[in-house]
Amino acid sequence: MLERRPLFGALIGLTLVFTIWHMAVQESVVVSSNGVNGPYPEPVAVVTTWAELAAGNQSWFSAPPGGMLLVNPADSLPKDDYSSLIDLKDFRFTINFNNCSSSSSRSRSKREDDADELGDSLKSDDRRSPLVLVLVHSAPTNWYKRNTIRDTWGRYDPRAKLVFLLGAVNSSVLQRRIEKENRLYDDIVQGSFLDAYRNMTYKHVMALKWFTYHCPEAKYILKADDDVFVNTPALYNVLSGLQTPRRRLLFCQEIWNAPVKRTHRSKWFVSIPEYRNKYYPNHCPGYSILYSPDVAYQLYREAMRQPYFWIDDVHITGTIAQRINVTITPTDTMLLNRTQKDAIVEGRANATDQLFFFTTPDLREGEIRKLWRAVTAAGGGGR
Repeated sequence: MLERRPLFGALIGLTLVFTIWHMAVQESVVVSSNGVNGPYPEPVAVVTTWAELAAGNQSWFSAPPGGMLLVNPADSLPKDDYSSLIDLKDFRFTINFNNCSSSSSRSRSKREDDADELGDSLKSDDRRSPLVLVLVHSAPTNWYKRNTIRDTWGRYDPRAKLVFLLGAVNSSVLQRRIEKENRLYDDIVQGSFLDAYRNMTYKHVMALKWFTYHCPEAKYILKADDDVFVNTPALYNVLSGLQTPRRRLLFCQEIWNAPVKRTHRSKWFVSIPEYRNKYYPNHCPGYSILYSPDVAYQLYREAMRQPYFWIDDVHITGTIAQRINVTITPTDTMLLNRTQKDAIVEGRANATDQLFFFTTPDLREGEIRKLWRAVTAAGGGGR
């Protein structure tokens, strides 16, 4: 099994480089105003097999020139930036830690000394810069989902740093339980805004803020929800195998042509004063998004300047992405649809029959564990 890993990593890498090749070589353009929101459409059930990859034209996969765009330092931001969050002027991290790298520690010390915002957890001395910073949006009561991720695709890997993002709660009992969980795992970041449905954009921008101030050395940023499966062994192998880290990367399922929901019966109802256009711009559903650090930083900086809009995936990866002139690189066959996921979970398909990085959302904890066992049994994640 171990002897097959280099071959698997190389073959996976060929597919990812081809997927993002067009973005690196073309000029960025501003996309038109359309998109979709709400229930996620099924990705096309096209299978990429190992045999097809091995037979591919490798000249297509050559890395583009240019290298990686360095993330601007946090010191270039306004003085009060750390203590604000879009339109919230008294923001603070109520639970925080700083164990991503030594340089982010220096940035933190300067900012938090000024703001008197020392976090409550500085335990870890792990100062390695991660290949992938994994930022998982989670509801405060979803401890079973967080434990499932810790046991499976988010388990310790020296190439990654896992962080769960939470908002504030109204229950002292629940808050104490969250603090106890953090003392045990040291992987929670909590913001001072209330964790509520219409506060999703605060959480998304807080995640980008945490990257900007506390982990700017990460080579990639993965934003995920706590009800998806990420094939992290395959993803990390591909990214670590790239000779030149990507830039201008916004990698996700691309959503097109979604009308704004105007009926009050819809969960996604948006009034005309909130959003005047009839259609949303092209955007990413928020369950799995891979950013390069230059894009993550620019999205953060621009989101802090713009008025608040509560549907975070539309706002951040649609409206704000347009403003910074970045286009989406679609996941295409790297996204496992529900039919394909069910086949693996039920043992009717092998995890290596199709190359994938992400699944669609709304997975149960048992499904995530079965997918992890299938991936590791296939040689993608065993250690």
